[in-house]
Amino acid sequence: MKKNSIYFGILVAVMLGVTAFATYGMLNTGREGEEYQVSVIVSNSSSDRWIAFREGLKQGAADNHIQLNIVSTVEFTGLSEECQIIRREFENGAKGVIVEPCSSQDEEGLLSGEVSEGAVIFVGTDVMPEGLHTVVMPDHYEVGSAIAGELLKDYEGRTEGLTVGILCGNQEQLSMQKRLSGFLDALEGTGIEVVWTAAEEGDGVRKLKSFQEEQPAEVLITLENDETELAVDYLLTEENSSCVLYGEGCSEKAVYYLDKGLIQGLIVPNEFHMGYLSMEEIAKQLLYGTSPAQNREIEFLTINKENLYDVESQKILFPIVQ
Repeated sequence: MKKNSIYFGILVAVMLGVTAFATYGMLNTGREGEEYQVSVIVSNSSSDRWIAFREGLKQGAADNHIQLNIVSTVEFTGLSEECQIIRREFENGAKGVIVEPCSSQDEEGLLSGEVSEGAVIFVGTDVMPEGLHTVVMPDHYEVGSAIAGELLKDYEGRTEGLTVGILCGNQEQLSMQKRLSGFLDALEGTGIEVVWTAAEEGDGVRKLKSFQEEQPAEVLITLENDETELAVDYLLTEENSSCVLYGEGCSEKAVYYLDKGLIQGLIVPNEFHMGYLSMEEIAKQLLYGTSPAQNREIEFLTINKENLYDVESQKILFPIVQ
């Protein structure tokens, strides 16, 4: 009887071992074999504003055995152009794409059709209808609210009648719409007057100068990095301007002029983390099949001249890949 029990125990142990080995093999299929090619498609991919994001992508690709291809792009003219690039990347062998949609409005189903061919992660912003794909991004409403919070902190007790002009970025993106809502909601009841808002339309400094000539604002608000750099260029040409600037940004230029005092407060998303997480999420889709759509939220910091050189600020502004 005792001998039978021993034999039975050995048999159970062997069966458990075989099951564990088989499960491990299935879960790790492809980890040491083929490196899946993933293409990353963002507007104006060589811009400094993507430095931290690119570093996060590289680290994530190395850790997850992904062959990374950051597609060389200029600023997209529209969703149709971006979809053509996505199609080309799949045709050229990409098994997945990480995409920042230049527009969240996909009424004709162009983007939905292209990304149905393989694994896909959206970064920075979602598309309508929301919740169909995994998206890695900050809480954009809170980003807008944080910009307002920094302004209100500095102007505590002096907000009545304060005039503000807003460079609100690409309002075809849900991210920019939510940032604008977050900012405006935070101003309710403060007495601050928004004298103009300008969506991304080109014309650069000339456009901004015309707005300021028609309805001068004491404070400039910028909801994304390119607009922050544009506002900096404007202030550099207006040497006698007393206008101050608060915004979102992560480029070296934005950080430099924060240090120089031209920018009073800067909201900086952790884009290194965004790049790393997007690689992690697409690796799960490629290795283990489909995964439920979800939002992976990245953190952001409010940085000003006082905390610019704090350890936490430096980690987000200048991530070092080990």
